[in-house]
Amino acid sequence: MEKKTLSEMFEANMHIGNKSNYRNPKVKEYRYGASNGVHVINLVKTAEKIETLKAALTAATKEGKKVLIVATKLQVKDAFVKLAIDTGSFYVSEKWVPGLLTNFKTIKKRIATYIKLSEDLGSGALDVLTKKEKAVKMLELEKLDKSFKWLKEMNKVPEIVFVVDGVFEAQALREASILGLTSYQIINTNWDIDLASDFALANTNSTKAMAYLASTFSGSIVKGAKREVSATVRMDAPKNWAPTAKTFVKKADVKPTEEAAA
Repeated sequence: MEKKTLSEMFEANMHIGNKSNYRNPKVKEYRYGASNGVHVINLVKTAEKIETLKAALTAATKEGKKVLIVATKLQVKDAFVKLAIDTGSFYVSEKWVPGLLTNFKTIKKRIATYIKLSEDLGSGALDVLTKKEKAVKMLELEKLDKSFKWLKEMNKVPEIVFVVDGVFEAQALREASILGLTSYQIINTNWDIDLASDFALANTNSTKAMAYLASTFSGSIVKGAKREVSATVRMDAPKNWAPTAKTFVKKADVKPTEEAAA
C-alpha cells in the first residue's frame, strides 16, 4: 500500500474508531487496538477493503447494474449524495422508507403519486384548487419529495445496495438480505461485518473522513445517464413561489412563473 494513500487517510481522520466500550468483536482483526479509550482502525486493511469494494462496484456497474446509495447520517450524507449525483446512482439521504425494497410494488405507486403531483405543480393544475386543498397537496408533495426525489427513475429494485454506517441503515441491510441483493457497507468499529456482502471500516463520525472516502469511490461507479430534476419536479424552480406548504398558504395567490420551465 502506498505511503501517500495511508498518509492521506490518516490526515482525513479515517483511523479513529468508536469508543472502546462500543465495539463488535468481529472487527478485531481490522483495528490496531485502543488508545485513550478509542479504537484505532488499521488503515492498511481499510485501504485494501476499499480497493476490493471499488473493483466490485466497477465490475458490476460496467454490466449495467444499478447502485442504491443509502446515507442518512448527518456526517455522511453530503459527501455521498454528491457521489450519487455525480455517478448517476439512486440514493436515500433523508430517511429509509420501510419496504422500499421488499415492498417495492407499493413503493412504485407512491413514486407515481409523487411524479403526478410534481407534474401538476409544474403545469399549474394545482392552481384550480382552493387554498386549503392546494396546501394539503403541497404538504403531501413535500413529504414525498424528501423520500423519493432521487428514486423517481427507479423502475425496479437495484442490484446493489451501498450503505454508509450500517448502524444507521440496518433496515436497508435487512431488506437487501431478504431479497438476496449484493450489499456493501462502510462501518465503524461497533457494527457487524457479516450483515453485508462486503465492508470497509472507517471513521463514520467525521465529515472530513467521509468526504475523503466518498472521493475515493468517485471513479469506481461507472456513470449512467445523468439525472437532473426536470422542470416539472423542481420544487424550488419559481423564485417567487414559497417552498413550503405553510408559506404557500400565506402566498396562495402567487403563481409559478415561466422560470419554472427554465
